[in-house]
Amino acid sequence: MPLSEVEIESATYIDRASILLPPGDNATVKEFALVVLNQPITDLNMLYRVWSNAAVKICADGGTNRLYAALDESKRSKYKPDFISGDLDSLKPDIRAYYEKELGVPVYYSPDQDSTDFGKCLLQLGELYPGERFPVVALGGTGGRVDQEFHSIHTLFVHEREAKEEDTADKKKREITLLSDDSLTFLVGPGTQKIYTPRSVLGPTCGIIPVSGPTVISTRGFTWDIEDWATSFGTQVSTSNAMEADEVVIKSDQTVLFTVEIRR
Repeated sequence: MPLSEVEIESATYIDRASILLPPGDNATVKEFALVVLNQPITDLNMLYRVWSNAAVKICADGGTNRLYAALDESKRSKYKPDFISGDLDSLKPDIRAYYEKELGVPVYYSPDQDSTDFGKCLLQLGELYPGERFPVVALGGTGGRVDQEFHSIHTLFVHEREAKEEDTADKKKREITLLSDDSLTFLVGPGTQKIYTPRSVLGPTCGIIPVSGPTVISTRGFTWDIEDWATSFGTQVSTSNAMEADEVVIKSDQTVLFTVEIRR
């Protein structure tokens, strides 16, 4: 069945793009935690913008090296993380000493090899801010090694599952967004969702990936809209589509991965 106007008007609204808007233009942005992962930081304007918008700043082990290398000496003390966490096998001793001893940044060591440094940061965030449920933006969540990308996507699913198992009366679902120099990526749950996609910072290229298995999707606001379109790996997948509006609509019967290009 085609998407009805009633469905579109009553759709759940998703805004993950406000984190990329300049301060002052992002009145709707939620307080979020920024986790810097172990990927090269090449777009300093993006770093400055998301850092300014974040309520909590975290470096995941080797992400500390990346932050240090990306900044010159005049900026390093200004862009100081609130804490560093991980198994610390990648963090260089001199860089650890700079943040821990010179700037007073707490460093938390976790030897658990059943979780990634990203996962360790999320656990530490929960311990340091009990009762808070900050949305998380993972800078470097995509790009680099393919196995690490898949684990970042796995982390999205882990937290979605945990949210379903929690007592929703006193706990909120934690939103996690993966951010790279090239793309913004997150899960879109079943049902009808209206997504904020300001073309000043996003697009036009995007994709809807059936990571939960065979899925039926309908869309509005794309160059190539579809209705009741069956998608799965091994059959057909919606990649290299393009957005035509500052809001798009996705209707699906399973959770999908939505990824959209970031404008330079």
